[in-house]
Amino acid sequence: MLYGSGGGLASNGLVLTQDTAGVPGVSEDGDGFGSALVAGNFNGDGFADLAVGAPGEDVGAAEDAGAVTILFGSAGGLVGAGARSLTQGHPEPGDAFGFSLDTGQFETGDALVVGAPGETVGAAGGAGAVSQFDDPGGTPDEQLIYQGVGGMAGTPETDDAFGWAIVSNDFNDSDGLDSLAVGVPGEDVGAVADAGVVNVRYAPGFGQPFGLTVLTQDRPEAGDVFGSALGDGFLASSDGTVDLAVGAPGERVGTAAGAGAVSVVKTDDTGFLATGSQLFYQGFAGVPGSAETGDGFGAAVAVGGFGRGGGGVAVGVPGEDIGTIADAGALNVLYGLDGVGTELLTQADAAGTVEEGDAFGAALSDPFNHEDDVLEDLGVGAPGETVGGRAAAGAGSVLFGDAADGLGGGGGSQFFFQGVAGLGGAAETGDVFGAAFG
Repeated sequence: MLYGSGGGLASNGLVLTQDTAGVPGVSEDGDGFGSALVAGNFNGDGFADLAVGAPGEDVGAAEDAGAVTILFGSAGGLVGAGARSLTQGHPEPGDAFGFSLDTGQFETGDALVVGAPGETVGAAGGAGAVSQFDDPGGTPDEQLIYQGVGGMAGTPETDDAFGWAIVSNDFNDSDGLDSLAVGVPGEDVGAVADAGVVNVRYAPGFGQPFGLTVLTQDRPEAGDVFGSALGDGFLASSDGTVDLAVGAPGERVGTAAGAGAVSVVKTDDTGFLATGSQLFYQGFAGVPGSAETGDGFGAAVAVGGFGRGGGGVAVGVPGEDIGTIADAGALNVLYGLDGVGTELLTQADAAGTVEEGDAFGAALSDPFNHEDDVLEDLGVGAPGETVGGRAAAGAGSVLFGDAADGLGGGGGSQFFFQGVAGLGGAAETGDVFGAAFG
């Protein structure tokens, strides 16, 4: 656990697993405990709690049905005591419940939203579903949502992977109530296989009739997997409404398959607009770098107030080669989307070392404040990092926002892996530390 302070982030050395006293379950091969994380105040006591996804958890005889554990906060931080486990009402093999997580204000209090992209709907294997739990820290009330049900458009089809990514925010000026956006990267658009879409369920609000309920790229192509990553927030070029960044890491740019792209979709008080969206990829519109095969630009996205005069979009590029160093990974940051500037950061800019296979940028945190200021900071994962000869032990960097320089630079950065700087645990082969943040 890393806690914020005026001097940056510091660990208390605590490591929580399913074998920790008070935490439900038992650590087993393939559980994937920690694959997804999200913080929220789930029991209303004023302390931040943490929901932890374990999409490979077996539930009874249902292999890889998945589960979510809620670890409750206290004056001393997160503790194992009193933790609780959530599963679907009808767990099935391969659901991967807990693959993605988010919180939202849909009625009162923090609701927990859990993605199960492997869910079988009818005869459609891997169609995917999302569960909304109201009062997750008390008496959870589950609402199952999938395409065609629960306010979502569309039809469940095999391998749509509805629920691969989820975000909630006030996308339609609904007086503080959140709408829900769900990535469906395996959705076919017409005859275009795996082009991907984003489904939107709007909160009741002032913006009726609502805006777009299905977001697609202007020119969907096979294998784009649009909707694989979602990030939401305020951008300097917006009108005060929340914008959405959507990753399509499979996008072909020229002849470069899987180079990747990111779309920014605008809103007004009715919801998402049919016009005015922007498309970005490396080498276009001032974005540094070149679109190359397998870069995966857009594998992770985050929208935050990192500095340089306003909001910005951080884009993970885990397959980026740095010089001759293959798949070292990079982070592209687009500030304001209005000409303020862009930059490309590597682990050398994040207190680490550029090495082959690090996959720096494979995961990004939600923007956060490590101290009481208005500039936001960002966690960047490098789950392929080799630590002391241990392949894919993993590492994470924190880049601090700066008014003049944006992320890193004048704001500085920190670099972490297990067993360093007081961080609990030991770096071991295949740990993939840094694969998720919460």
